[in-house]
Amino acid sequence: MKIIYPATSKSKTPTHEKGIKVNYAQSKRDGFRGRWYLLLLLVISPVVLLAWFLARPYVFILAPGIITTEPLGMRAPELSVVSELLVNVGDLVEKDTALIQLKLPTLSAKINELHLQQSQLDLSLTEQQVAILNQYQQRIHVASIGLEKQESLLKDFQKFKDKGLVPLSDMAAIIEAQTASSMAYEQAKGDYLNAIYEQRIEQESGSLAQLKLSLARELSALKSQQQQLTILAPFVGRISEIQVQVGEFVNSEVPLLWLSGREKPVVIAYLEPKYLDYVDIGQLATVKLPTGETFRAQINEPTELVGRLPKQLMGPFDGEKPVLKVTLTPQEPLDINIEGIPVEISFDHHWQQ
Repeated sequence: MKIIYPATSKSKTPTHEKGIKVNYAQSKRDGFRGRWYLLLLLVISPVVLLAWFLARPYVFILAPGIITTEPLGMRAPELSVVSELLVNVGDLVEKDTALIQLKLPTLSAKINELHLQQSQLDLSLTEQQVAILNQYQQRIHVASIGLEKQESLLKDFQKFKDKGLVPLSDMAAIIEAQTASSMAYEQAKGDYLNAIYEQRIEQESGSLAQLKLSLARELSALKSQQQQLTILAPFVGRISEIQVQVGEFVNSEVPLLWLSGREKPVVIAYLEPKYLDYVDIGQLATVKLPTGETFRAQINEPTELVGRLPKQLMGPFDGEKPVLKVTLTPQEPLDINIEGIPVEISFDHHWQQ
């Protein structure tokens, strides 16, 4: 049996009591409901964000990268001093153009000392050779004079012999003396030629020649080392930055300047090898700058496989894992040209192209 209560005046006019109007507070049900939704949002939002970050790499083809002109750092071969800067920032240089001249005072001193030693050896050897040869030439001259006198004396005695004025024994002594003078003259000439031959042997294979050869080799090595102090451009490029000043001491650890091999900047993306199907020529991608701005880029060059990410992109757990080095060319000129600025690249899926 259903019980029905009779209606009262309160059910019809709840805000009136015995003719007096009573103002009740508004219902707070919506406020409580809003606070509940807000509390639920606060609890669920970290889970949603975590799920988004975990699912994002599976939904999109993402890769870190940098904007660069691929500059080459030109370094000093050893500890030296900057002697002269031969280029300025922004200069376009050809291959083998001198960029920076370095100097090493100790190296220059060694080269000068070897030159001095060589000149002293050459001078000393020339004086000795000339003195020895002059001595032999003097002996030839004396022997020649003696031979001429003996021949003149032989002719006179021959006339006296024809007249019967000279005994045969004296004539024999004169002939013997003339023969001895002739032999002395020939011996002097032979000694002179032998001295020239010995000097040539000494120059080519003697101890002095070995010393000169050793000095020449050492000097050649030092000059080669000195030539390396002239920093040359290995290819055609543009000077993007100079990091040294004249008079500054430099070593091989710090670049002297940066030489860019590209006229316009490109985007270098480092993609995981599992996305090998997305590195073909003509592949499009969206590049996101740190400011949030984006631009489109396209692959126009072959892709390379490198051993690891650059230091500025490497995380604490990345290690040296292989990645694909993808070069993308912006479809429009960039408003910024900051070397090495990090970017995020999102490659288009095949169904998007």
